[in-house]
Order: sequence, then structure tokens, then C-alpha cells
Amino acid sequence: MASVLHNIFDYLDWRGDLSFGSVSLCPVDALIFSLLPYIRLEGIVPPSPGAEPMRLADAAAAFLLTEEGSKLTGDRLKLLKSLQSSPRFAPLRLLAARKELDATSGMQFAAITILLPGQNLFVSFEGTDDTLIGWQEDFRMTYECPVPAQIRAAAYLREVAAAHPLRRIFVGGHSKGGNLAMYAAVHCGPEHRHRIRAVYNNDGPGFCDDTLSSPEYAEIRNRIHTYLPQSSIVAVLLEHDDNYKIVKSTAMGLLQHDPFSWQIKGADFEYTDTRTAFGQDTEAIIDRFVNELSPERKRQFCEALFTILESTEQDTVSGITGNKLQSIRKILGSYAELDPEVRTILNDSFAALNRSRKAVRKERTRRETIRSVLPSDDSEKSS
Repeated sequence: MASVLHNIFDYLDWRGDLSFGSVSLCPVDALIFSLLPYIRLEGIVPPSPGAEPMRLADAAAAFLLTEEGSKLTGDRLKLLKSLQSSPRFAPLRLLAARKELDATSGMQFAAITILLPGQNLFVSFEGTDDTLIGWQEDFRMTYECPVPAQIRAAAYLREVAAAHPLRRIFVGGHSKGGNLAMYAAVHCGPEHRHRIRAVYNNDGPGFCDDTLSSPEYAEIRNRIHTYLPQSSIVAVLLEHDDNYKIVKSTAMGLLQHDPFSWQIKGADFEYTDTRTAFGQDTEAIIDRFVNELSPERKRQFCEALFTILESTEQDTVSGITGNKLQSIRKILGSYAELDPEVRTILNDSFAALNRSRKAVRKERTRRETIRSVLPSDDSEKSS
């Protein structure tokens, strides 16, 4: 008999009537909080960490009456309505809702703070949104640290911590938000860092600098909890800690990055000991590609790529994909008009990516051939 699969919504049905005062924060709660910044509550929830907070249920009701709220669909709409009616989440108080998109500095940032019973608070950071600015900042993270959103996240955490000096702090985020949560916790200063009880990194990438070897990271390392799905390629980007748990997902490949596909067992995720071949191979391909290019070449590649994408006159990824034919024409035209040296940078970078793909595929074929002709014990030693 097949096992029953559970997700976030099953968790809310099961535990949604138990208050945080009676049952404390768990990893699934932290994931749910990490999804809140994706919902545009700024302008409804007070932006100041010292302002009078707003009940989650009231914020949800007000948001759903706005033009932005009318556009919310799918799992995020279902989640917001579930939280709005849940005795566990509805009475929680929200404040310091921020959304900042700065084309000049290339920053995409959003965060919100949730006040919890028992003198606790949860600071949640948004992952990458649909904007080209957000995606370009992600690319910059491969050669630049800190990027503007990381600096902003540390400042935000310090601001919230200073406004609530008696509260214990939990921090979290999904995707880039998980990286921002880690960066902010490491760089918020010793006067606040000792108050942090846990950092929840839900499939967030690593760093391109020496963050992991810093004494500040060492101080907080055992309080960082990283979760990634079996086929994850995000959480294993750049320099990352191997101290993570692998979560089962009902999705395939890249789609496992969607946290609504993550499987839940009771008050925790359902784990497995191994990642998929897709996840391992993709990690190896990207590692080879990233390591082959110098920081300066990565910067040049990033700037050239987004110069082409911006030629579509769309400011979001969905805008580009939603107007495919028009976008392709403009991209090809922009590419043809590039300086020859810039075209060479793009061509060489894509060639490096293709070499990485072929090398990893060749290595996997070699290992599989060895396993097919040798006993399992010898195969493990040989590979």
C-alpha cells in the first residue's frame, strides 16, 4: 500500500488549531513564515519595527481586497487564505513589511517580521521575485559578496532586533531569502547574534567569499538549519556548508525548488539520505562552470546577458516568456548589435558551460561502466 503524501496544506489542516503558545515553532512553521515575504503586504502591514503590529488575519483580509491581492493565484493564494482562517496563524502579529526594488544599485529585497508568543519573533526574507533586477542580483552573487540585498538584510535584522531588545530571534527564508537569512545572522553584530535561536535556510545558495570560514559563522553554525530537496541545485551553489537535510518532494528536477512540493511528516519534513542523480550532476556542472570563470569574467558575462534580456523591454521574467516571439526577435537583434568583444565573452561562457556538461556526463558514464563490470564493493573503491 502506497504511503500517504503530506504537504504544507495537510500540515495546516492537522496542526492549524494549535496555538504557538501551546505548541512551539517547528521547521514547517519556519517554511511557512519564509513564504510570507513573497506576498505583497507592504503598504498594509506597518513598515516600522516599532509600530503597532497588525494581526495576520486582518492583513490577509485587507490584502485580498487590493488590486495586487486580486492577482494572487495558485498555492500562494491558498496559503494566505489558510493562514487567515487558522487559529494557529491568524492571531499572529506582523510588522516591518518592506519591499525595495532599486534599479540603480541592482537590489531586490523584501522582508517581514512576525511576533510570536513567549517573547519570540521571526524575521523572514523574500527569495528571488519575478523581476530581472532580482535575477541579475542572483547572478552577481556568484562573483560579488555582499550584494545590495545582503547588506540590506543585515541592516533590517539589526533594526528589528534593536526595536525588540527582549525578544528571542528566529530568522529564515526560502531560496535567496535563505541566503539573506544566513548572511544577516552572521553580520548582525555580537550584540544581536547571541539572541538568535535558529536560522532556517530553505534551499538557499551559499557564498562566493570566505563567509563560511569566518569566526562569526563558526559562532552561529550550529544554529543554522538548511533544508534542500533531493534534486536541489540552488542550495549547493557556491561555497556551502554540508550540514544539511534532504527533503523528499513530489516534483521532478528543478521544480523541486517549489516548497509546496516538499513532503511533511508530522511537525517536520520527510527526509531521505540521498540526492538524485539529476541534482548531483547539475551541481557538478555548475561547480565546474563557476570555477572555470574568473570573477571578472563572471561579471562581464552577467552584464552582457542582462543587457540582452533588457532589450526585450520587459522588466520581469514572466513578461519575457509570455511574449516569446517578440522577446526572441529583440534578443537576437540586441545580440547582433553587441560589441564583438562582448559577444566573445558570451560565446566563451556558454562554451565553458557546455564543456562542463560534457565532462560531468562523461564522468557519470565512466562510473556506471565500472559499476556494471565490478562487484559493488570494488566498484565503490574504484569510483
